[in-house]
Amino acid sequence: MTDQQQPKVSIVIASVNGPVCLRECLESLTNQDGNISAEIIVADCCGDATARMVAEQFPGVDFTQFQERRTIPELRAFGMLRSKGEIVAITEDHCIAPRDWFQQMVKAHETHDCDAAGGAIENAAIHRIIDWAVFFCEYLRYMNPIPEGYTHDIPGNNASYKRPVLEVMRDLLEGGYWEGFLHARLVEKQKKIYCSPAMVILHKKSFGFGEFLSQRYHYGKSYAGMRNEISTPAKRLFYIVFSPLLPPVLVYRMVKLTMLKKRFRKEAILSIPYLLTFSLFWAAGEFMGYVFGPGDSLAKVE
Repeated sequence: MTDQQQPKVSIVIASVNGPVCLRECLESLTNQDGNISAEIIVADCCGDATARMVAEQFPGVDFTQFQERRTIPELRAFGMLRSKGEIVAITEDHCIAPRDWFQQMVKAHETHDCDAAGGAIENAAIHRIIDWAVFFCEYLRYMNPIPEGYTHDIPGNNASYKRPVLEVMRDLLEGGYWEGFLHARLVEKQKKIYCSPAMVILHKKSFGFGEFLSQRYHYGKSYAGMRNEISTPAKRLFYIVFSPLLPPVLVYRMVKLTMLKKRFRKEAILSIPYLLTFSLFWAAGEFMGYVFGPGDSLAKVE
């Protein structure tokens, strides 16, 4: 691809987990089926080891290293606004793309004339119950089977956008908002978001128990802090009052959804103690975020 050619797709990766995770992700992205022109953009704040790995093993990747810590939304925004592709996709450094990911992405956009398209998340960290619990907490609602069609909700590590809608979201991108706020903006502006179950990304990351408790707390706090900025005082008070009731509701919903999907029911039942504890920390994070704001929690989410 010459400098004058526009790539069909741009893939943007926020790199916060180091070279081991990123290597496997890049290997999957550089071994895609089809003849789809692509640029891969990595925005990294992990240090020199990651930079050396990319330079030595993936010299065609557009790599930018930040010396100071950046949040995942900030890294994504940098890459998305730097990109050149007709379609701009985001994923995460601990995700693996099946060989048909590019093809399914392009097919969704071209077949359904949508402004954004996303798909399913499947678990690739399958050997420990705690890793299943992590997956259920974060991605269960995106695990197949998921409904195909127009939607308002696609996962942030398997999302793609036609280039023109980046301008619709530019202020939110530059403001460092999570993808849920971006997608709400697209819905507000009557843009079409399509869900394709065939467009699959594999989530592969193992957490320690204490590590994920911290992640849940800081994610919840950062999410609540962002919510504060677009909520009325009455709605904020509602969130404060009812956030302590979240844990049993969240666990009930996760177990019920697993039963409905008819997959990994045993893992869901065995995960319940973890799910309840993780949900307690999420609710505590939300409560603190609504009361005191996000603080520096967003920078601690990986």
